[in-house]
Amino acid sequence: MPVQTVGRYEITGELGRGAMGVVYKAQDPTIGRTVALKTMRLDVHGLETDDVLRRFKNEARAAGLLNHPNIVTIYDAAEQDGMFYIAMEFIEGTTLQALLAEKRVLPLEETIQISRQICKGLDYAHSNGIVHRDIKPANIMMTSDGTVKIMDFGIAKAGGGMTSTGQVLGTPNYMSPEQVKGKLLDGRSDLFSFGVVLYEMVTGEKPFVGQNITTIIYKIVHENPIAPRDLDVTIHPGLSTVVARTLSKSPDDRYQTGADLIKDLENYKSVGSNLSPTAVMATSAVNLGDATQLYSHPGMGDAAAAGPARANAATGSQPAMPVVHRKRGVMAVVLTSVLLVAAAVGAYLFYLYRTTQKMQEADRVLEQKISQQQREQAAATAALKSAETRPSETATTGTPPSDPESKPQKAADSPNKSAQNQGELRFDSQPPGAKVQVDGWTEPTWATPFRASNLGAGMHTVVFSKPGYMREERTVTVATGKSIAVSVQLSPAVSKLEVSSTPPGASIEVDGKDTGKISPAEILVEKGEHTIVLRKPGFSDVSTTQTLSEGQTLNFSPVLLQPATQMSQTNRQGFWKKIFGGSDAVPEGKGLVHIHTVPEGATIQVGAQVAPHRTNVVWPVDPGTYDLVLRMDGYKPVHRTVRVQKGREVFVDEILEKQR
Repeated sequence: MPVQTVGRYEITGELGRGAMGVVYKAQDPTIGRTVALKTMRLDVHGLETDDVLRRFKNEARAAGLLNHPNIVTIYDAAEQDGMFYIAMEFIEGTTLQALLAEKRVLPLEETIQISRQICKGLDYAHSNGIVHRDIKPANIMMTSDGTVKIMDFGIAKAGGGMTSTGQVLGTPNYMSPEQVKGKLLDGRSDLFSFGVVLYEMVTGEKPFVGQNITTIIYKIVHENPIAPRDLDVTIHPGLSTVVARTLSKSPDDRYQTGADLIKDLENYKSVGSNLSPTAVMATSAVNLGDATQLYSHPGMGDAAAAGPARANAATGSQPAMPVVHRKRGVMAVVLTSVLLVAAAVGAYLFYLYRTTQKMQEADRVLEQKISQQQREQAAATAALKSAETRPSETATTGTPPSDPESKPQKAADSPNKSAQNQGELRFDSQPPGAKVQVDGWTEPTWATPFRASNLGAGMHTVVFSKPGYMREERTVTVATGKSIAVSVQLSPAVSKLEVSSTPPGASIEVDGKDTGKISPAEILVEKGEHTIVLRKPGFSDVSTTQTLSEGQTLNFSPVLLQPATQMSQTNRQGFWKKIFGGSDAVPEGKGLVHIHTVPEGATIQVGAQVAPHRTNVVWPVDPGTYDLVLRMDGYKPVHRTVRVQKGREVFVDEILEKQR
């Protein structure tokens, strides 16, 4: 039977399930506040009950000490009939995990904006002696206004790394080297975990991946990830350097605070650019000297002597020179010059040769890294497929399941079949009869309610669809040997019309049928093409035909005009033909603006000036765009922008609305 209340809180829905329990959406009847209610089960597999309770209470104590705009607020914590719960801030938004699943790589501006808020929240927690220990995209929530909130301090602690039973806590892909070793932790461990998140936001890839947890932990401790710029050459070298520093193995080599990290992240273009032009030139000179020595031979002795002589000349020094015959001296100078030019050309060619070699070597290293990554991904896919098709062989070898954090791909075959590690999902919907897709796969019998009892352990994407209702999508993690209920409330797939008019009180007709409503009103309709007609005695009918998609809202707010004000364009042109004569009613090189109001007599403001005449009036004006304001005491002003073209007429017809 579904839970109705927990403590004084009234359950209104289920937000999700995790390893420690269920998170509900609930209402605090005392003050009418909506909260997220996190409850804890005592039958968590693999952990001692006392340890679970200690972790759960620790979350309430740890997060309860923190009051920061980038950390989820804790309101209450208590125990009732063996069930422990925490009431916390209810946040409407999306997780960073869901955002990365949708976009894969985030724009740099968005990455910096998210990172800035995460680091502020972490610095605040660390200054209060709290280490989160499980920073990952699933624990980062973003609201609709862009505020970032750090969630789930379930394993947070003032230092420390292991449970009383010696078990390391955290999510493997995001743990720091000291965390997987079970050492004492400080805030720099959280910054390493955030570095993994930052790497994902910048590159779209996890820095430490493997077919099993053992491989992942080995890489975290012993291997440096591929530099972001090696994965994507469009990533700025400075940004790549910042990300790499966050993932340093030693805490002393990382950023010591989130503020330091953000400072470099915001100024990534200047990170690593410590060489001055002088230093670069000096390096080039050394390379040139090395090249000269490499290409020298016994016949180049004079050229070798010319180098120091030129340096001395540049500094003003006058070394002693031997007296030689004039012609021999000229020949020596010429020969020396030729040899110097040859040496310079040789050095330049050698420089080009070495540069080309280095670029080719860098390309080979990059190709090897990419090939290695592709081989690892192919091996992981093959291992998973082998585990599903040959469960007995996999069970014999004892190969652990693939990483449950990995997002499943679209199924090429039914996911509801025998696998090494499998669990069950129970699907239901209101109303029933919804078609269900699991990882993009569906079968004729998959209509709610039904069970899928042979799903492989890990993350699955579930989609519910039913004609006449909005599509619903869920991400569910299947646990080995567990049966999990997945239930949704389907919303009718209707569109909405928001109809108003000036003046109000018009009857509303939709598709030739009177709705019985008068403007302003809201009307629900099915998706598709609809014709809306507004009728009001003393005014002309106004209609529109629009095509609406599922869930779309159409706003229709016309101004109703009395028949007397709607002079036809033909009549107006005939009137001006009488005034100006001829076949063209518009003055040469001008345009005509007809301004008509009900009631008439409104002043006309054009830009910052007030016209000498009031409505109703017709003006010949130069082509251009004009901002008009029509004013009359006791009525609301009307703002209009008109564009006048040469030889054309523009009609402004307005019914002034009385002020209340």
